[in-house]
Amino acid sequence: MMNNLSESSRALIAQNNSATFTCSDPWLAQLRKSSLEKFSAEGLPTSGAEAWKYTSLKILDNIDSSNCQAAELNSRDLSWLPLDLKTHRLVFVNGRFNKTLSAINQLGSGVKVLSLSEALATEPRVMEDYLGQIGPVQDLPVLALNTAFIEDGLVVLIEGVALDKPVEVVFVSQGGGSIAHHPRNLVVAKDGAQITILERHVGIGGRAYLTNSVFEVLAEESSHVKHYRMLDDSEVGINLSTVKARVGEQSTYDSFVLSMGSRLSRSEIHVACEAEGAHTNLNGIYVARAEQHMDHTTLIEHLVPNTTSTECYKGALDEGARGVFQGSILVSDGADGTDARMSNKTLLLSDEAEIYAKPQLEIYADDVQCAHGCTAGELDEDALFYFCSRGIPYATARSMLVEGFLTEVIDSGVSEVYQVIFKDKIIEWMER
Repeated sequence: MMNNLSESSRALIAQNNSATFTCSDPWLAQLRKSSLEKFSAEGLPTSGAEAWKYTSLKILDNIDSSNCQAAELNSRDLSWLPLDLKTHRLVFVNGRFNKTLSAINQLGSGVKVLSLSEALATEPRVMEDYLGQIGPVQDLPVLALNTAFIEDGLVVLIEGVALDKPVEVVFVSQGGGSIAHHPRNLVVAKDGAQITILERHVGIGGRAYLTNSVFEVLAEESSHVKHYRMLDDSEVGINLSTVKARVGEQSTYDSFVLSMGSRLSRSEIHVACEAEGAHTNLNGIYVARAEQHMDHTTLIEHLVPNTTSTECYKGALDEGARGVFQGSILVSDGADGTDARMSNKTLLLSDEAEIYAKPQLEIYADDVQCAHGCTAGELDEDALFYFCSRGIPYATARSMLVEGFLTEVIDSGVSEVYQVIFKDKIIEWMER
């Protein structure tokens, strides 16, 4: 079965032999087992797969992908931790929950925020109902790999209430030791619940690592989930992330992702609008330079009548950076009244930068409004000249134009109270 697998696929499968987790639930053991069998049969995707045509995972052949152990962080490693914001914070170091760095405040009734390892012990029936069911493996080998090693991550269960503070989840990947991990996260929102998730990825140390994270999100019964993500891994990190979201009647899933770190990253988001009044917003910014490679692949499925979606991604690529945007909208037979809009725009700040854009519309209903478009180009030379002619240095003028281009997505796709967090990161990137 494994004769044709790549070296990195074999190494990731071998992780199973050294895994330290225990599993007393038959359903979870079977879920892991079937997922490992699927991954063992297929291995990591190659460029022969259409969805991975522009992103190669051969870079994984060069890193140690054995199972990682919990790591301790000393005080000098914590400069990344503070946000100028009050949150319920959970920190995971190399995929394991770190209670010392976490701070979950009083939550009140109707909401539970806990680690997956704790949820499996205290909420086994709920976990069996939802874990692996919102995001089934299907044809996603990276998701199958994560499912084979389900062990820890974030779990949020909220019903009928609006959480006053965001839930901040920080995934820290630390160089040294064994450095492949697979966080699995679950958010279930029901009965008018409202919640904001701030997801952050941070890399420490100079050794390459792989983080392969999955979020399963269910929003139904007039609930609203905001999911803001900051992928700021170290320059030698590899970040593969998958989001599977299901949106029910009169509910909303809002997503915003800022990708700016890692040697290679791929953010894949699949959203199913499966009841009338379901709505999703997918927004994102990617900035990269040198040899960075950033892939954003999305799929929005409109499965029933009268659902809506908007999607807007913008990027700025400098030096030899490479970007990929693959956005798909599927309107099923009978899904009349669908309104779906998609846009992707990229600034190429050097002659060596590259963007591969592939927007797709697949429509099987008649009474719909759908639109998509992609553009790529350079900075406006006339605008640069105008700024410089008024005494603004060239580098400053360039930064101002890039920031203005990108922050439009933040203004429209992020609640005002969180906008400064992402705008500051854009400024930080421009000043590097």
